[in-house]
Amino acid sequence: MKIKIKDEYLNHIKEILGLDLYNKYINSLDNNPTRALRIYGLDKEIVEEKLNIKLENIEYDNCGFYIDNDIKYGNHYLHHLGAIYFQEPSAMMPANLYTFKGDEKVLDLCASPGGKSLQILSKIPNGILVSNEIDYKRSQILFSNIERMGFNNSVITNSSPKELADIFKSYFDVILIDAPCSGEGMFRKDEDARNQWNLSLVDECEIRDKEILHYANLMLKNGGKIIYSTCTFENKENIDSVNYLKNLSYKLLTPYNHNIISKYTYELQPNNYLFLPIKKGEGQFCALLEKTSSDDDYIRYMKNKPSKDLPIVKKAIKEVLSEFYDWDKIINVDSKYYVSNINVDMSKINVVNYGIYLGEINKNNFKFSHQFFKVYGRYFKNKIELNDENLIYKYLRGEELDYETSNGYGVITIFGKVLGGYKASNNKLKNHYPKGLRNFK
Repeated sequence: MKIKIKDEYLNHIKEILGLDLYNKYINSLDNNPTRALRIYGLDKEIVEEKLNIKLENIEYDNCGFYIDNDIKYGNHYLHHLGAIYFQEPSAMMPANLYTFKGDEKVLDLCASPGGKSLQILSKIPNGILVSNEIDYKRSQILFSNIERMGFNNSVITNSSPKELADIFKSYFDVILIDAPCSGEGMFRKDEDARNQWNLSLVDECEIRDKEILHYANLMLKNGGKIIYSTCTFENKENIDSVNYLKNLSYKLLTPYNHNIISKYTYELQPNNYLFLPIKKGEGQFCALLEKTSSDDDYIRYMKNKPSKDLPIVKKAIKEVLSEFYDWDKIINVDSKYYVSNINVDMSKINVVNYGIYLGEINKNNFKFSHQFFKVYGRYFKNKIELNDENLIYKYLRGEELDYETSNGYGVITIFGKVLGGYKASNNKLKNHYPKGLRNFK
């Protein structure tokens, strides 16, 4: 075995997996990790051409594809465009256990960096997703990823499960819990995970996961679904968590795509799916459960006080957009303006983004946010479709562009998807791509 793993772990995991599966698992740790990406809003052939790669379909995710190289594409304009998101292939499975109808209220309870949130958002165009991350810095990464992809129906929070449960009682149709865990599934690719592992960590994670499940149960409607996942092989963090939910009147479900899932996983118990690095992907556990008991719901709804500066906001939006349907959803929080699709009083929790961050008032002028350009770009009166890669990367570096166009705010698009905003004056485009996102490579 090329990588170094603690003997304590090897002896321990042999008892969990059994000798035959253990030997296959150990041998797999010498193989290179499998990489993958998901495509959002573009044809596979365009991505293959622009990245100069060959993509292989992932059977259990119709937007997911295996990659056969280790090249980093984070500086490529397709990444900035929000057309691709790199995600570990096994991690794509949990969000595919449940067949979304498209209008659900969903909570991703441990969401950063956001891969599973993005999957869910692509499946609920008429629903709402609350993506929560308890760590503040990681919640900012989560916001950046959702902002880049241009979705219009997400709320991002930075609170504990207990704090969320105090305001979202019996509110959600689906809750995804990618629980914090001992990380054994990442051993092949993550030295830190290998070094920090010990049995005490497993016990700590078990306690924490049960606490998370307790509060998740309070937030789920009767008949609602919990998608539970970890990146560990530990029974204490996996099967025991499923049994904990069963004791709370949940039933374990067989997913519609069970036959496909079974090709890539091992069922140590029925409908408890365990990915091992033996197949394409890293370690992952997942299960789907349904709540069969009912709790009283009590939701405190938001009271949005009209802002004296709202006319400035409306005037600015009307000047740049040909259509806008969300006037009655605009809210004002600490001088910032949002379109919010969720009418819940969240004043007692930390909120990173209430929905679509429109911008803020600055010296009696409204300054548009990057998310405003990304979400409402298709309605802009002024749009420039760029196909010259030199100009695209010049824009991504934050440079001013020479381009003959109408004066005023507009958006840069590629393949019809919005890259970012600009303000034109006398055929000079002042760059409005955020400084923190600019690509100097």
